[in-house]
Amino acid sequence: MAWTRRNPAGLAAIWSLSLLIAATPAAAQSRLEYSVKANYLVRFAAFVDWPARAFATPRAPVVICVVGRDPFAGALDTAARAQTAYGRPLAVRRATATALGGCHIVYVGQGGATALTAADQSGLLVVTDSAAGPERGAVHFVLSEGRVRFHIDQQAASRNGLTISSRLLNLALSVRGG
Repeated sequence: MAWTRRNPAGLAAIWSLSLLIAATPAAAQSRLEYSVKANYLVRFAAFVDWPARAFATPRAPVVICVVGRDPFAGALDTAARAQTAYGRPLAVRRATATALGGCHIVYVGQGGATALTAADQSGLLVVTDSAAGPERGAVHFVLSEGRVRFHIDQQAASRNGLTISSRLLNLALSVRGG
């Protein structure tokens, strides 16, 4: 099913699923946490406007890249399979901070933040994780009351040429620069 702005139910479902994290054992909790984060990453694609120059062709995929340690254990690939945003397929790849060409959403795992600071972030939705370090991107995952939640920095998104939908902003714990 394609996730579009007209169908925001996917984000609400992911938010509801994140309620289960606090009620699960630690090992299962970690798997569930990263499954929820993977699904959020996939859903973010339908709630961000990229400049036209961010895509090589009108049918080019929205590419979600993981920089640093990949904590998803296949959950991100599974979540993105057969999904679309704006009529574009979603693709997942592992990247280095120096090879972000073609990426649109960049999840920064452990060890990826220091190299990313030197990279050109134009056209990138940078997503960071409190579990990986204190650095913050335009979206920053946190666990709050046992749930996966996120903060949004609209200024960072705007600097990168991106516009984040008000529907996504409404789900954030906080919005900076909005």
